[in-house]
Amino acid sequence: MFAFPFLCHAELRGSLTGTTDYFWRGYSRSDEKPAAQANIDYEFKSGIYFGSFGSTVNFGDHGFENRSTLEFRPYLGYAYKLSEDWRFNIEATRYIYNGKIFGQVADYNEFYFYSHFRDLITAIAFVSEDSYQQKHMAYGFEVTGRYPITQSIEFSSTMGYNNQKQVLQYNYLYWTSGLTVHLSRHVGVDVRYYDGIHTATAHKNEELYQPWGFHPHIVDNRVLFSITVGF
Repeated sequence: MFAFPFLCHAELRGSLTGTTDYFWRGYSRSDEKPAAQANIDYEFKSGIYFGSFGSTVNFGDHGFENRSTLEFRPYLGYAYKLSEDWRFNIEATRYIYNGKIFGQVADYNEFYFYSHFRDLITAIAFVSEDSYQQKHMAYGFEVTGRYPITQSIEFSSTMGYNNQKQVLQYNYLYWTSGLTVHLSRHVGVDVRYYDGIHTATAHKNEELYQPWGFHPHIVDNRVLFSITVGF
C-alpha cells in the first residue's frame, strides 16, 4: 500500500450563507435579489486545498429558455506560509452554470493569486482567459483591509477593479465597507455598504465589443445584509 503524506492532517470547513444580493465585482449575479450560498473545502498540512462554492443566480435574462439558476465553482489551490506575517495562495477555479446566460453557454475558468499580511490585509489578482466564453480575457484586483474592533466585531473595507469591457460592456471600479458581527463561533452577521462607478464603456462600433445580452450595471449606493453559519 502506498502512502501520500501530503494528504494527511486534512481540515474540513464549510459554510451556509443567506444574502440580500449576490454582489460580484461591481455588479449583481442575482438581479439585485436575495441569494443562498454554500461552500465546503479541505485543506491539507502540505498547503494543498480544494473545495466548491455554490450559489443561486439570476442574470435577469427572462424570456430565454434554459436560464441558469445555479452557479457551481469547484477550485484547487496551494497555500504557502512565508513567515508569521505573510501568506500566499495560488488557485484555479471553474465557473459552471446549470443552464445558459442570455441564451449562451457561459462556463469559464479563472485563476487567482492571493497575498495576505497577517489577518489585516488581503490582496487578490485574478484573470480569465475566456470570461463567460465570450472569447476575451478579463482581469482585475481587490484589496481588503480588516480591523478587529472587539473579539466579536470586525470592520473591513474593500477596493476593487474589474476589467470586463470586452465581455460585459463595462469596466467596474467598486468599493465596500461594513461590519461583521460574530454572534457565536459558528454564526456571523455582515452589514455592508456597496458603491462603484463604470470606468469605461464599450461602444457598439468597437471591433472588440461583443453584442451579448448580459451588460450588468454597477451596483451603487446600496446596503447589503448577510448571515453565515459555518463549521
